[in-house]
Amino acid sequence: MRVLAVCCLAALTAACSKTPQTPAAQAPAAPAPASQPAKPAETPAPATPAATVATTQYVLPFTSQAEEGAPEDPRIVRWGEGPCGATPYARVSAIPLEDKSLLADYVVEFDPAGRELRRWGKPYEADVIGLEGQWLRVRARDSEDKSHEFRIDVAGRIESIADKAQALADRSKMIDCPKLPTFTESDYEQCYDVTDAAGAQRRLAYEGVCA
Repeated sequence: MRVLAVCCLAALTAACSKTPQTPAAQAPAAPAPASQPAKPAETPAPATPAATVATTQYVLPFTSQAEEGAPEDPRIVRWGEGPCGATPYARVSAIPLEDKSLLADYVVEFDPAGRELRRWGKPYEADVIGLEGQWLRVRARDSEDKSHEFRIDVAGRIESIADKAQALADRSKMIDCPKLPTFTESDYEQCYDVTDAAGAQRRLAYEGVCA
């Protein structure tokens, strides 16, 4: 009995003196991979150029200022006879301004003090039929003597329109012309007090047909 008590005491002592084990330290997490530098955005392939929109061309009359012996202007379709002499009919997409071969007629808007405000070019002998903001409306005949209406801006851009109005000269008051730089060498200058498309009163000067 004594021996049994001693053995139990020894077992109990060993159990109490046993040092509790510390849980194994968790293995450190693997370091996050270093962030990769952002890839530069790929340059998109250049877009295929869009097809150029064909520009409308018109055959219109002008005055020729080509020097004698100069090469024939490829824009000229045919020649006709007008009150001022030979008239070239040329294929153009815009009114030629300061051209070396074709000379447009000019229309000038001026203020009450006689100062030029803006200037348009128009086909030779084209009737001025209206004024719409920065646009001049005209009626001209082509090489087949067919009548067409256009509006023209100060840069010479042409747009076809439908306008059967009579010439402005036939429904406007003629006024005295100031000394305008555009017509210093002209004997055919005429000036009018006109009403534009918005109902405003404006002043225009342009040359009449050669006599």
